[in-house]
Amino acid sequence: MKKCTAKVILKTPAICEPLVTVLERVPDKRSDQGKRFSLGLILCIVLLGYIKGKKSVEGCVNFALARSKWFGKVFDLEFGIPHATTICRALEVTVSRDVIRAVNYFVHLLDGIVIEKGASIDGKTVKAISELKKGCKHFISLFSHSTCHILDQEGVESKENEITASPRLLERNSLIGTMITADAMFTQTRVTKAIRESGGDYLLIVKDNHPDLQEILIPTFTDPLTKTKTVVFREKRKTRRITTTITLTSDLDLADLHNHGWTDIALVGKLERKGKRFNKGNLTPISETVFFITSRKDLTPRQAHAFLRNHWHIENKLHWQKDVTWSEDRSRARIGNTQSILSYLRSFALECIKRKYKSVTTAIETFTEQPNQYFQLLNTLQIV
Repeated sequence: MKKCTAKVILKTPAICEPLVTVLERVPDKRSDQGKRFSLGLILCIVLLGYIKGKKSVEGCVNFALARSKWFGKVFDLEFGIPHATTICRALEVTVSRDVIRAVNYFVHLLDGIVIEKGASIDGKTVKAISELKKGCKHFISLFSHSTCHILDQEGVESKENEITASPRLLERNSLIGTMITADAMFTQTRVTKAIRESGGDYLLIVKDNHPDLQEILIPTFTDPLTKTKTVVFREKRKTRRITTTITLTSDLDLADLHNHGWTDIALVGKLERKGKRFNKGNLTPISETVFFITSRKDLTPRQAHAFLRNHWHIENKLHWQKDVTWSEDRSRARIGNTQSILSYLRSFALECIKRKYKSVTTAIETFTEQPNQYFQLLNTLQIV
């Protein structure tokens, strides 16, 4: 008998628990008295409803009722489907951080350890809530540039602001190798310290809220003897024609920066944007100059341009999408942690859809016309 000379390649299948199993381990803070529905079932009803395109907890419950036969194959429905009020009361006392930790654990099982090249941090307020006795209506999100993964979320209490809440979000995440971008509001020494202590780098905009920094940066770039690196980028579309110039330099007096509390700035930059934007036949001229700071020594103008552009993914691909698809601004849940958990589950539902579909609208329409595509997505992502 001849020996086989072909190479034998053994592939170990990925061991990944389905998300429904992981969510069952989220600590349940409810009283045991009168508790009939598991917290895992409650979280999954909301998440699966959001992935289907439902905009409210009531819509998610109605979807579960319509698909109760399928839900019965996955969950123990001894007591049927919980009412929307029951779901909100359960989420009210559930710690949102526990839910985020469970979902991130599942994503790590699914994708392995992923070092994000860039991530944005920004806040969003649920506008439908005018008064809030307990809980949060404003949330800060940490959002990946490349994978569009919601890395983390932190609620902002009514008596604090984003500047004091953002370090809590940054300090508990490993940001090794990640560039954090943010608008001028987050250009604060306590924010940069939290980023650096977590192993990351920052690229932050400097505007009028930091006149001390501007007094240093403006003369630096007007001095003809300053050594700089400059790259010009041109963008030409039907609706815009814009020329962006990125200039970077390390040729500045770092002692002045240190005196103002900025101890780890490696480079400073200037962005000049000029051009025209067309909107419904109207011509809008564009001419702006902004400065930025970064802790990454080897950052190139091309990389800086990419990070600054990708920062707006958090607005266009997360906040705006959640408002359009799930009408988040109209959500009126205002008790305890309900709003925080619902907001995070919308973000994760968006990520699940974007893993397979470019357009969320197209995906939801496909799920309606071809329900098998919806269940196929759940199986592919090992949600059930």
